[in-house]
Amino acid sequence: MGAEERIGIAVGLTVGLALGLLVLAALFRKKILDFTFDERQERARGVAFKYGFFTLMGSVFVYGASELAVGRWCDALTGGCLCIAVGTVVFAITCILKDAYLGLRERPRLVMTMFVLLSLVNLGLGAVQAANGNLVEDGILTFRVINLVVGAITLVILIIYIVNFLLYRREEEAE
Repeated sequence: MGAEERIGIAVGLTVGLALGLLVLAALFRKKILDFTFDERQERARGVAFKYGFFTLMGSVFVYGASELAVGRWCDALTGGCLCIAVGTVVFAITCILKDAYLGLRERPRLVMTMFVLLSLVNLGLGAVQAANGNLVEDGILTFRVINLVVGAITLVILIIYIVNFLLYRREEEAE
């Protein structure tokens, strides 16, 4: 990979991050996202953060140990993002199972619609990279796999949320 390509990647990542932050700011401004939680939810989110943090620490250790055991199998950015993804999934699933994922004023349907869009866009971008054969270079998994990872984790979170919602609704109807 040449210097120009690396600069292009760095600029692309920076622009993508800035765009993501602008979208988040707009969602907060329009009150689509509103992190207002009750005390029970705050406690549950604290537990979820703890689980996510320790999972992140464990995944970083496993990533480092795997590099020592089998050699370099992915680039550093990919390895770091994979570790973050694992910790994020643990956090999100714990929050969902403890009914602390969405704030008190958030509209679940709208948030889940955003998750569907986020999943589809990222899985689509990842599929394009896979079709172009860009996921692996010289036997090393590249950062281009991150769209697939983000698409997969948002899809898993969405599925867990929907299943949990349906099971909760079934329990309420049974009572």
